[in-house]
Amino acid sequence: MMRLAPVFLIAVLAAASLTAQAPPTIDDVGWLQGCWRMTRPDGFTEEFWLPPAGGAMIGVSRTVRGGRMTEYEFATVRVIEGKLAYDVKPSGQSQTVFPLAKVSPTEIVFENTEHDFPQRVIYRKTADGITGRIEGTLNGQSRSVDFPYRRCQTTPTFAPG
Repeated sequence: MMRLAPVFLIAVLAAASLTAQAPPTIDDVGWLQGCWRMTRPDGFTEEFWLPPAGGAMIGVSRTVRGGRMTEYEFATVRVIEGKLAYDVKPSGQSQTVFPLAKVSPTEIVFENTEHDFPQRVIYRKTADGITGRIEGTLNGQSRSVDFPYRRCQTTPTFAPG
C-alpha cells in the first residue's frame, strides 16, 4: 500500500494544478496588438489593435475598395460577465459579444453559437503575420472567411498605399 501512496499523491497534485489554473487575462492575447493589413487588387483591409491596458484591448478595422471605405468595425477584448470576450460593432450591424472559447500563444478563439453568422471569430499567428478568420453556419451551410494579414506600420494609414 505504501507504493500506491506516492502515485496517488502525484495524481492529486497534478489534478489540483489543472483546476487551479488562472483564467486567461488580456495579456494572454496581447500578441494581437499592432497594425495588420491585407492588400487586394482593388484596395485593402486594415485592423489596428491597441496594446493591453486597463484589462482591455481596443481594435478598429476598415475595408477600402475603389478608393472608398466600404466596411468598418469597432471592437474590444475585455472581461464581460467574468470572462474575456470579443465585443464587436460592425458597420450597419448590431453589437455582438463572443466569449473566449480557447486561447494559446498562437491562437485565440471566441464563440457565440447564438449569433447568425459568424459563430466563431479566430485569430492565429502565422510565419509572416496573423490570420483572422470568421466561421460558422449560414443558411444551413458551413462557411468560413480568412483574412491573411501582414504587419503594417505602427499607426494606421490615412491614404491608400
